[in-house]
Amino acid sequence: MAYGDSRRLKAEQNFGFLSVFGLGGAASVGIGIAVLVDLLQQREASALFVINRWMLEVTSLLGLETIPLYCIMLILMAIGGMSVLFFQPVTFRGAFTQGFGVLAALVTIAPSDLGVPLDGPEQAMFELRPSETLEPASLTMAAVQRRDDTYNLRIQVVFPEGMKSDFRTMVRRNHLTGRMHDSATGQTYNLFRNTGAKVEYEGGVMRIEAQIHGDARQTRLLARIEADGYVINESSFQARQGANPVWSITMAPSEQPLFLQRLRHSYTF
Repeated sequence: MAYGDSRRLKAEQNFGFLSVFGLGGAASVGIGIAVLVDLLQQREASALFVINRWMLEVTSLLGLETIPLYCIMLILMAIGGMSVLFFQPVTFRGAFTQGFGVLAALVTIAPSDLGVPLDGPEQAMFELRPSETLEPASLTMAAVQRRDDTYNLRIQVVFPEGMKSDFRTMVRRNHLTGRMHDSATGQTYNLFRNTGAKVEYEGGVMRIEAQIHGDARQTRLLARIEADGYVINESSFQARQGANPVWSITMAPSEQPLFLQRLRHSYTF
């Protein structure tokens, strides 16, 4: 048989409902496996989290406040199944491969979002060169100007049973992630990855010192901490410009794998 003859023979067949349903199922399985591969490979940078946020913006108009990540996966699989009506593959292998292609197109539309790195804490409110002198009033004004648009944050995260390994290793392996969202500016920050914040961990307690900038005198901050061996924690904090009290977050131990928790969680930021 010459190359391509089997494809031509299949193309000449009549495809009924069951055949189209089977091809759609193959495409759905293809996009489902592609989603899992994207989650495992891209980890925190997976575009699936961005698609989850986009979908929440649409469904919130319908009164649906939360949609877990696995529902987004099912919606993408349904899109992959219906795509056979447009692309019309004639083999299950072609339909399965098409599922991968559909996800690749969606990922291109929804690029990954790791969040903006945090700035480190200020060591001093002003700096002087050896040859410069300022009057006391000028020092006070300089300090106020440096402080006006800055929220100085101290975050304490308590892990009652400690961490399974070094926290830097856990961040690198996506076993520890953290994001913080400023409701006033709409900006999202990454707490651990490529951050300039001062992060220390000792005795089951992680201390984070950082600063963010904003024009509002007060703002509501949202934080999400994901750690292997603990329940995903989302908490809020009312921050004001200048120094703030310690924002304390206590993690709850869990035996459920972090990957399954993520599938059941709804990502709003």
